[in-house]
Amino acid sequence: MIYIAHSFALPSLVPALSAALLPSEQLQAESYQSPQRALQYLAGRGLLRWLVCQTQAVAAEQVVITRAENGAPLLTIKGEPWSCSISHKSGAVMVAYTRRGTLGIDIEEMRLRKRHEELIDAFAEGFMRGVSVADRAQFYQRWTLAEAVTKARQGKLLATLREAPEQYLAQARFVDEAQHMLCIYAAKSVGDGRSQWWQVTVTDTQQLFISEVR
Repeated sequence: MIYIAHSFALPSLVPALSAALLPSEQLQAESYQSPQRALQYLAGRGLLRWLVCQTQAVAAEQVVITRAENGAPLLTIKGEPWSCSISHKSGAVMVAYTRRGTLGIDIEEMRLRKRHEELIDAFAEGFMRGVSVADRAQFYQRWTLAEAVTKARQGKLLATLREAPEQYLAQARFVDEAQHMLCIYAAKSVGDGRSQWWQVTVTDTQQLFISEVR
């Protein structure tokens, strides 16, 4: 099973996730010069730990999130390593984890890039094969998938973009929401590929409200 959560409410989300954030993470966030970067850091760590606690019935202290040398998040639950991925863009955040295998996620705002057409042309024989310049959603499906695959493999984005996308499309899921494209890619080694995906919002009373993404 793959567990996924996302939210578009970063400013209100972080205070609501305070119980899922460790003092060391609060201190780390204070070291960032950019308030937006600090907010993204706390949202990613807090939402991932909250998701684990909700789905695995463990205490926050039993969920350890660290960083690999390349910056990728590492997840340990009750002393056992699990696979995870975190992505954020402006005011949005997305997290995912699973017990075995590798996965990667990405979330992007679907705005027109300055090099939009140039990127399609550059990788027309690779990940952008068959993508129309006029179809922004299709472009962002491919782009987020390339980012997700790269994260899952701990590789290089440029190398991924030069590959054919078909084998990865079969193992991906996309959600187009609030002018954002969200993507999760899971390698074949991740069980039967089943997933549980929640969108998380915050009520006026700072309570977390979840709705299932189907």
